[in-house]
Amino acid sequence: MRTTIRTATPAEADRVARAYAEACVDEAVTGWVFQGDAVPFPALLASLDDPLRGGGVVVAEGPDGIEGVSTWVDSGGDAPHQPAEQPLSPRMAAVLALTAERHPAVPHLYLASMVVLPAARGRGVGSAILRHRLTGERRPVYLEASTPRAARLYARHGFRPLGEEIALPWGGPRLRPMWRDGRRVES
Repeated sequence: MRTTIRTATPAEADRVARAYAEACVDEAVTGWVFQGDAVPFPALLASLDDPLRGGGVVVAEGPDGIEGVSTWVDSGGDAPHQPAEQPLSPRMAAVLALTAERHPAVPHLYLASMVVLPAARGRGVGSAILRHRLTGERRPVYLEASTPRAARLYARHGFRPLGEEIALPWGGPRLRPMWRDGRRVES
């Protein structure tokens, strides 16, 4: 695999957001929130602003460009909040409210999202991103897996289920909360 894993910079916001939008085309939660429509680019760009400035966006880049994007948020035990200037659809509001209810109350690192572009799936890009970010990480890490396949990937990297699944309303997908204890081991 000729993929480089690195932290994205704010100067790359447009490029990262475009790759993220392409990768989200068939993602379970995004597809449900936007009901099959494309992710609104301005909203996506705005949602990446703080993580990019804080060094919380990790990308996998291959010879043809970005192959995967992940967003990591330092949490003092609070669920991340959507910027107030973004109007929320009822479905997005439901996702944020239901995940906030289950967000662990202890300080941790939150993997808010990880996506891989369709052409790069099945090649280990997600695992490479996880190894890059988790190697040497001492804090516990929390996430919500959106599919059984994603949950299996995270389990291979030391995550375990954390309580009951989160059932999104109106026929939405089920999220699987997962936790990785704080430790310093190679992933």
